[in-house]
Amino acid sequence: MLANPKSAEPTTENPWRTHALTSLVMFAAFLDSSLLVIAFPSIRRSFSSVSTAELSWILNAYSIIFGALLVPSGRLADQFGRKKMFLSGAAIFTLASAFCGLAPSAGALIAARALQAVGAAMLMPTSLALVLTAFPMEKRAIAVTLWGAVGGLAAALGPSAGAFLIQSLGWRSAFYVNLPIGLLAFVLGRRLLRESLDLSARALPDFLGVALLIAAVGLVTLGIVASEAWGWLDPHTVGFVLAGVVVLLAFARRSDMVRI
Repeated sequence: MLANPKSAEPTTENPWRTHALTSLVMFAAFLDSSLLVIAFPSIRRSFSSVSTAELSWILNAYSIIFGALLVPSGRLADQFGRKKMFLSGAAIFTLASAFCGLAPSAGALIAARALQAVGAAMLMPTSLALVLTAFPMEKRAIAVTLWGAVGGLAAALGPSAGAFLIQSLGWRSAFYVNLPIGLLAFVLGRRLLRESLDLSARALPDFLGVALLIAAVGLVTLGIVASEAWGWLDPHTVGFVLAGVVVLLAFARRSDMVRI
């Protein structure tokens, strides 16, 4: 996922433009996660007929899919182009944010959040790779430090910004705030970003392994979340947790077999 010095493109004329653009998108992704925690009580009131356990998948689905797709997305970006992956991620994240804001039901919101996680997972590793290839070696340390600080800033501003937005405009505004940022990133990214590849990255990600990981974590999470209603010793709870453990073991076995 990180820049390969043998295959990286030459640094851009103004690498700080790349830094500002990728940091802006990362800020939006981190801010979105912080805002959703604040918005959750308001979302629960809007879908009062849906249980809290079911609504928790608004957060769970995003976290599971985002975490599982980070490494595969970075590898695909190395192979097919970091700029292409960044722009695709920005488009998916923006469209999914719009779908979240327009969601008429809890199920639609959960599905849109899952799609949003796909876009965020495409953006995160590629934004860092684009920063690394934009700067000369001697300036990369400060560039990465500032890039990482943006996430901390978003996490710090999230609670106060979220409270203001939700009280003023409702929970849907927590998603709509991503739209201008995503559109700006896509438009400027096409013009400012320079494509780069890692010529040493030849093997595709193990998509079956990724699917097994998502299924395993999802099943265990489902069992834990549902235990509040069913009880820890209920056959459904035990069944989901055990199924998740079995799939996780299959994932571990798969990881031993596949060498990238």
